[in-house]
Amino acid sequence: MGSVLALEGWLEFNRYKWGVTPLKVRLTEDDKDIPAIEAILYLDKKGCIVQPPLNPYLPVIFYPTPTHKRSRLYRQWLSLSKLLVEEFRKRRVRGSVAFPPEVVDVRQWQWNGFTAEVRYTFHIELPYKTEMIDYSDRKQINKALRSGFRCEIADKDSYADVVTCLWETEARQKFRYRLAPRDLEVGASLLGRDVFRIYVCRSNSGEVVSARIVIALPETYAMDWVAGTKNHFLSSGATQLLIWHILEDLAKYGARGFDFCGANLPTISAAKSDWGGNLVPYFVVRPLNFRTIVGYTIRLLKQKMSKKGERK
Repeated sequence: MGSVLALEGWLEFNRYKWGVTPLKVRLTEDDKDIPAIEAILYLDKKGCIVQPPLNPYLPVIFYPTPTHKRSRLYRQWLSLSKLLVEEFRKRRVRGSVAFPPEVVDVRQWQWNGFTAEVRYTFHIELPYKTEMIDYSDRKQINKALRSGFRCEIADKDSYADVVTCLWETEARQKFRYRLAPRDLEVGASLLGRDVFRIYVCRSNSGEVVSARIVIALPETYAMDWVAGTKNHFLSSGATQLLIWHILEDLAKYGARGFDFCGANLPTISAAKSDWGGNLVPYFVVRPLNFRTIVGYTIRLLKQKMSKKGERK
């Protein structure tokens, strides 16, 4: 499959870290080679489909017959996506599942008892044009360069420092990556350091002050997996310098582009938009049941309370 998230090493990492069972499916009609859909599903201990933590999407790839007729493409997709929906219904889904941006039609899920919502990410084409960077970020990059900061691929001895950057960000943003140095070792071992790319930014004293892990392959979109910066260096320009270095390095590596893997929170979206990428929608589906309705109601109430607080 043409996705970094479908690599055997990535499937094994999810098995190791989250205790899920990866399942590759290829769906066709009448035993034909094409048209076809390939997908990676993850099953929990009860056999239900889940999306493991820190997985931006569940890979789904459509292989149509050679045609330029849109009506034929639409019919093929609807027929095959219905087969995938049947897998979802047969195995049941716990929580929600995010599809990659290439999946632009989720009507079969909507027609078969699932809700669908749109979310957003930013895509950056490579090689990167530096003039696309917002002026404020360019200033931060120059500030870090003047301070003697430098960026590189981390060696194994730096994994604990990388996790420290992640932990400080977790505490600051009130979420959890749930990663330890051992997890980085396993990821690098299963995928290889060329694919599981652990980047760090060091201060002029050599301290690791910011880190970012990217999953990448040549000629595909690299996935921005996890990132963190130490609190003391938030205004140092280290974060911006590291992103700029990563984009330059991925272009040399041969990546087609860079996916920021989400732009759905106001503060995060603002920071990512400064890099001039394309805002790209993607779909998230979930079964329509009592839990979904309760969750939606809670989110709606939180939004209303937040808006009331803003008006006071």
